[in-house]
Amino acid sequence: MTRTYWSTMPLVALLVAAAPVLRQPAAAQTPRTLDIGGPPRDTVLRRCATDSLVTAALAAFNSPAAVHFPGGGSSPAAITIGGDVAVYRGNFAVNGTIQGNVVALNANVRVFRTGVISGSITVLGGGTLTIDPGAQIGGKQLHCDEVLAFARMSDGRVALSAPGSPFGSIGSLFTWQLGNYRITPHVGLGGYNRVEELPIHVGANLSRRWGPTDSVHGEAYAIVRTARDPSGSRPAIGWYASALYAHSGDLPFTITLGGGTRLQATRDQPFAETESGASAFLLRRDYNDWYEDRGTSLAVAFHPANELTLSGTYAVSHQTTVLAVDAFSLLRSTVPWRPNPLIDDGRYQIMTGQVIWDARDEQQHPTLTWYVRAQWQHVSSSDLTPVSLPTTIRDALPTTGYGSTTADIDLRAYLRLDPQQRLDARIVAGGYVSGDPLTIQARRAMGGADPMLGYDFRTINCDRQRKVFTSTPALCDRTMAVQVAYHRALPIDLSTQIGGRTIGLRNPELVVLGDIGSAWLAGDTPGRVPSNRIQALREWRSDIGVGITNGPFGLYLSKALADALPVQLTLLFHPRF
Repeated sequence: MTRTYWSTMPLVALLVAAAPVLRQPAAAQTPRTLDIGGPPRDTVLRRCATDSLVTAALAAFNSPAAVHFPGGGSSPAAITIGGDVAVYRGNFAVNGTIQGNVVALNANVRVFRTGVISGSITVLGGGTLTIDPGAQIGGKQLHCDEVLAFARMSDGRVALSAPGSPFGSIGSLFTWQLGNYRITPHVGLGGYNRVEELPIHVGANLSRRWGPTDSVHGEAYAIVRTARDPSGSRPAIGWYASALYAHSGDLPFTITLGGGTRLQATRDQPFAETESGASAFLLRRDYNDWYEDRGTSLAVAFHPANELTLSGTYAVSHQTTVLAVDAFSLLRSTVPWRPNPLIDDGRYQIMTGQVIWDARDEQQHPTLTWYVRAQWQHVSSSDLTPVSLPTTIRDALPTTGYGSTTADIDLRAYLRLDPQQRLDARIVAGGYVSGDPLTIQARRAMGGADPMLGYDFRTINCDRQRKVFTSTPALCDRTMAVQVAYHRALPIDLSTQIGGRTIGLRNPELVVLGDIGSAWLAGDTPGRVPSNRIQALREWRSDIGVGITNGPFGLYLSKALADALPVQLTLLFHPRF
């Protein structure tokens, strides 16, 4: 949610109070406080649940050869377990000998001084790991307390619930086996917005495994839009279907074929779906713009190393303008919704290449970790119906033979100063590279929670006339920002346990932050920045702020330094970066 006025402070206070309750997903209902005899030694490691680590842990957990302990248990001192151990939820105490590996999901593990584990131990999903002096661990010790929504299926296997789907763990309880295929209901919710209102997803998921390294997964669901569109500019029900083939051998890769009729947000997304959806439902402020996307795509991704992902996508997309409707909101219901802007309608061919280096593993690299994402995209069209914009913003687009290239880079560094302090830094930039001018749906602006916390939504928008038209879409060609944040863990534990959940503040973090960035038009005409340069730093904006975070939730106060703007009060449901 973006800027929250003081008149809504009671609502903000209620959300902040509720945040710790919502912090753990339904699939992780065990308390995070370890209490199985003696004081625990709890090491907090975040941003460590990489895809490769989670995939490997699930494969080991779901192995038929493992000895399973659903709900916790113990390894007595006089007993030797000859093989791997898999723990799901609850507390697990190791007093005896385990001749294999230990994998614990949403569980707390303590290895007492008499405990012996010949292999490695992995603890994921919000649990704690305590190893007493004298305990013997033969392999690696991988502990990540980042909260993950694991769900147990009817056949006893555990899977990672889909993000953003509150019914994902419920659907996974109902699984049918049809020959070699496993079928699971797909029930979920999309983000609340002013075009669909609340989209409801109803369908089914299908999976099959061939041997230890190959599997196929499919999903198909209808998108039921709860808001009626009297103009008929978009169908009442959309759909999406995809099929994914995964190979996890020496060179892991995936191939995904997908298609459907969905609403997509434009490239300018300063707020995550959670913040924008909450703001739209509560305060009638939708911080995304939308268009209908009818098309298909083929994506290939390779994982040559644990940290490295290489991917490419080819898509054919028919993109169409949709209108805002009179969606429900809890407050300010008499205020008109911000119009959903026109886009450049057309049938596009989109080629995308992406490289991700994700080394955010504090167990392997306890001092300095890195994250890098680089993306290149080329968009072409021979069937384009462009919107007319002032030439100060954009030259006219061709209706056929259109082609434009963009690039994005996101570089992050996380420096651990000591167990309680961390310094984070980020450089993020993106936008136009070459070819015809960008379409409206690909344009950018600056302002909002990410990356400029001290500025309101789209404050920096390259609109010299201030209002080109009433819906005011993003209009800039390029953006660039530098962010710095200092984190310090506070020795505060105001948590308690009710019904298997941890409620309250537990080791919240104080955050002191600063941002500097800008957005501009690229080109050789007056008022634009040449394509081979960035905007002069004297024209950039800056802000500073302070906040308190509790898990993924954060409440921030921030102030713009270069402009006479009021202090911004911002509530976020996810880390900024």
